[in-house]
Amino acid sequence: MTLGLPGDVSRDSVSRAIVHAGHVGAWVYLGMGTVVASALAIGGAPKGWIAAGLLLLMAGALCFVALHRTVFSSVLYLVVGGAVTVTTTVLAMQSTHELDTTDNAVVAIPCIALLLIGGAGAGSWLASFWVVAAYVVGQTATYIGAELSGAEYRVSAGATALAVFIIIVRTVDGLTRRAGLRRQAALVRANVAAREATARRDHELEAITRLHDTAMEHLLAIAAAGSGPIDDRLRAGIRQDLSLLVGRDWIAQHSGESGESAVASGVADGAPILDQAFAVAEDVELDVQMTGDLAVLGLLGSHRAAELDIAVAECLRNVAQHAGVREAEIILGNGGGEVTVAVMDIGSGFEPERVPPALRGLRVGVVERLEREGGSARVWSAIGLGTTIVLTMPEGGA
Repeated sequence: MTLGLPGDVSRDSVSRAIVHAGHVGAWVYLGMGTVVASALAIGGAPKGWIAAGLLLLMAGALCFVALHRTVFSSVLYLVVGGAVTVTTTVLAMQSTHELDTTDNAVVAIPCIALLLIGGAGAGSWLASFWVVAAYVVGQTATYIGAELSGAEYRVSAGATALAVFIIIVRTVDGLTRRAGLRRQAALVRANVAAREATARRDHELEAITRLHDTAMEHLLAIAAAGSGPIDDRLRAGIRQDLSLLVGRDWIAQHSGESGESAVASGVADGAPILDQAFAVAEDVELDVQMTGDLAVLGLLGSHRAAELDIAVAECLRNVAQHAGVREAEIILGNGGGEVTVAVMDIGSGFEPERVPPALRGLRVGVVERLEREGGSARVWSAIGLGTTIVLTMPEGGA
């Protein structure tokens, strides 16, 4: 294919890397806290063992989040982390270390580990939501611990600075990736436009050549006929060529190239035009912008074209039902013996690997339908960044 979409594109890779880095940072921080608490316990502060055990429990809950990034695991981690923060605050403020307020490095350990949760979903805006939720839980737990221990509550400066930093990073990442998605869509459109311009130029050159040759041929014939009335056969030939020049298939060869002329001049009568796809778009009130030439569908057999039409209709129906937007884009092209249709939106997106097996609309209605005809469907999507589905179908067929 030549649509300009790289085969290994994955728009959520940066987001996942940030989440994994946050988990590693949280484990390191909790590990250091466990070592410090254990050292204090060995030095004669038995409460240090309790703090070390609680921090290890929190690290285990974070392992569960890393293995199963779901809403349940994320909420469970916040609950466990909140309980650990309350207990750690009470132990720290009642110790003999004479800590004045809750704004200290000891109390900040579980609070900072909470902020590095990552949370369910790969989108930057969802990640920012989890950071805010973790910050609220951590500071609320610290306040409760301060009340129970009779200490002075003060907002943790370290936790606050980290929360602001993560939100800034996530915001920049989200805006950058969304701009990248738009640039990628523009690149695809530019690629298709360039191929259309080349085809149009070749079409115009052939048209000019045909017009020149036809005119010169008849002028020479008229000149050779001499004076007097024009022969009826010559008149009929001129009239026939003139009807071709001003008619719909004027660029076709005189010998008749019905299949090629249909593709060169547009969609011939009876050729596929994605009628079912556009009917679905109208039914679900979806605004569809199309780039490319529908005539490329004439390269497919009628059955394959109908199957591709149904698959595109299913993609548009999914956009209307799940993407949260009312517009989509269809890009058509061909190359390498394949007809390609890309269906794109910048809606809410999803994680393809997390689609439940019970939801088989995309698998049965699109992927398996194309595979039965030797085609394929590839999906690129991420939470908050929209979805691109590239459908390919081999030329020809029944």
